[in-house]
Amino acid sequence: MGILIGLALTGAYAWGESEARIYSSLNGAVDLAIKCPLMMSPRESGVITAEITNLTDKEIRPVVTAEISHEKAPREISQTVSLLSGKSETVEWTVDSSDVIFERLILVNVLQSRFNDNPSRSGSCSILLYSLFGLVGMETFSLVFVVSLALIISGGWLWLYARWPLDKFSGNIVQINVVLLSITIFALLSTWARWWGLTLFFDALILLVMGIILTEFVLFSQKYSE
Repeated sequence: MGILIGLALTGAYAWGESEARIYSSLNGAVDLAIKCPLMMSPRESGVITAEITNLTDKEIRPVVTAEISHEKAPREISQTVSLLSGKSETVEWTVDSSDVIFERLILVNVLQSRFNDNPSRSGSCSILLYSLFGLVGMETFSLVFVVSLALIISGGWLWLYARWPLDKFSGNIVQINVVLLSITIFALLSTWARWWGLTLFFDALILLVMGIILTEFVLFSQKYSE
């Protein structure tokens, strides 16, 4: 159960980040770092921030455009930012449940347009809309995160306790499950850090290892019992 809960959480996050990157046609030459909440409850509003930077030795006035998903049609917000040489400014936008699409996602794409020698920059992020027991988004995220880890650790300990001392078959199961548990924990941690590429990689590994467990230790378990 801990692994399945962890996979559901990390998979939902990886799905949202993937959707955010294909949702918009806004593209820049350089990555733009965007900060947004991992999760929000339906009654919350969230703040998206992006740091707009001048990398040149002259004053610039780039146009910054945010494209935010919306229940009816994407809303686009543009503004001009004045920046002295080498300076940065944080721009922010507010989102709420009216910006949800696919029932659970808020997708955000931001483009800092090119200005003279200052390159264009773009970035994207997603927010998962979900709540348990009336909690706010990050409280729900933290609860699911902790419950998944707790079930993984306690479930593994109880399984060892019930089967100790281990025979050859049980020893093989322990080895493959240690790999599975480690990958799941890494997937959860990468989700917390918003390293969505790693999250996607670890989720694929989880499914692969689960397939190995199903075929080797469930369908063909008799070869280990000899």
